[in-house]
Amino acid sequence: MVQRVSDPEKSVPEDTFSQLLGHFGKWQLIIFLSVFLIKFASGWVQMAILFLTPKVTYWCEEFPENFTGVMANGSCYKECVKYAYDTSPMDSTIVSEWDLVCDRAWMASFTQMMLQFGILTGSIVYGFLSDRYGRRITFLASISGLVLFSFCIPFSTNYIVFTVFRFFLGFSTAGTMVISFVIVMEAVGPKYREAFGCVFHIPFILGHLTIPVFAYYFRTWESYTLALAVPQVVYLSYFLIVTESPRWLVSVGRVDEATEIVKKAAIMNKMPTDKIEETLKKVSHELVTREAPKVHYGDLFRPNLWVRTVCSCALWVITGVTFFGVNQYISQTSSSLYISIAAAALIQVPANLLSIWCVRTFGRKATTIAAFTLGGLCLLTLGVVGDDFWLKFTLGTLGVSFMSINAATIYIYSSELFPTVVRNMGLGLCSVGMRFGSMLAPFISNLAVSIPWLPTVIFGLAPLLGAVICLLLPETKGKKLPDSFEDVES
Repeated sequence: MVQRVSDPEKSVPEDTFSQLLGHFGKWQLIIFLSVFLIKFASGWVQMAILFLTPKVTYWCEEFPENFTGVMANGSCYKECVKYAYDTSPMDSTIVSEWDLVCDRAWMASFTQMMLQFGILTGSIVYGFLSDRYGRRITFLASISGLVLFSFCIPFSTNYIVFTVFRFFLGFSTAGTMVISFVIVMEAVGPKYREAFGCVFHIPFILGHLTIPVFAYYFRTWESYTLALAVPQVVYLSYFLIVTESPRWLVSVGRVDEATEIVKKAAIMNKMPTDKIEETLKKVSHELVTREAPKVHYGDLFRPNLWVRTVCSCALWVITGVTFFGVNQYISQTSSSLYISIAAAALIQVPANLLSIWCVRTFGRKATTIAAFTLGGLCLLTLGVVGDDFWLKFTLGTLGVSFMSINAATIYIYSSELFPTVVRNMGLGLCSVGMRFGSMLAPFISNLAVSIPWLPTVIFGLAPLLGAVICLLLPETKGKKLPDSFEDVES
């Protein structure tokens, strides 16, 4: 009888499941089509800010009776009793709702920072829980939080309540982002990993693309956020659809459960089922004999892994700063908010598909370096082209498209740099880096108000630094996915 263990860090060699189930079939397709829909919510949650805090025109509507100064639009007065707003194209925003102008202007960026801080902390927590307690239960917990807090936000009674709800919404969103990607990567064979790793991000882009549609039909911040919440009810169906990752089940010694799932999957994929139980027991026995200790985040900094960890986190920080910052910068400097946001999202679709060809042809490392370099140059040029709308619009959207290629690539790249035993924690820590960058992004974008040239300099130089950092990492194209710490080259 095979001993049962509870150490999730133990992993199944990748070719085992490829041999039993094939690289891709009906079973993997069902998992992919169901799980990747959660990325729509990621786009809605993170990009909703573009219409919650757009640039507004404001003026003092009510002064004390003894005021003798001259009124001017966009000016702040200590004596002002009440400000009025032109929030076009919206009827109301959180800026007009809670007077987030003048000495309270920082609060508009702070609420987005708290959302990203929620994603940051959620990435750490859910990454650990998923490796320790399983993909399914933690995934469903994060979905429950996502739906709950999405419906709480439209009914926020004040700024503090709104910001607290946004934090917990971000916390829950982190779990859906990190775990869903790992579920797909553990189901799909290596032959199709690049393609599905890139395509997996398209719903995020489509979520971003549909944000202007929601904002066009729902012009108050309450109706807008409520409209974004309603479609997410469909995610509750995952309680009936999603099963546990058989790779994780075998890694913790739950062979009987894994065998049941793999047999059903093999039948769906028209693969033989006669040797499944025997094969999984053999693999489980080999893993048990290793008797490896429970893993923790400190293992990401082992001598043969720390360079990968530090460099990967740095790349994700830069991606977070640039991707989210440029999107917000464009929305604040554009004279056509709907067109600019929609175009910045739309151009990411071909860019994302292009990344599939790039990572297959040139590899992960070369693609990441090229995307960082070209994106950085576009964004640096953006700061010196003057006020020509179409030229700024073109350079900005090109910069976003290169960052989109990079975002899709580093997801795959990072998942292949870390061994299976700490892959979820590795991606969770990287996601922390991206959230830290995205927390800084709105504040950098808002520097344009006082120092117009500074945001583009930061957004341009950061990707160039990322290209240099990437030189320290190995290429992973064509290499076996590492399973244990011993599989990682020093």
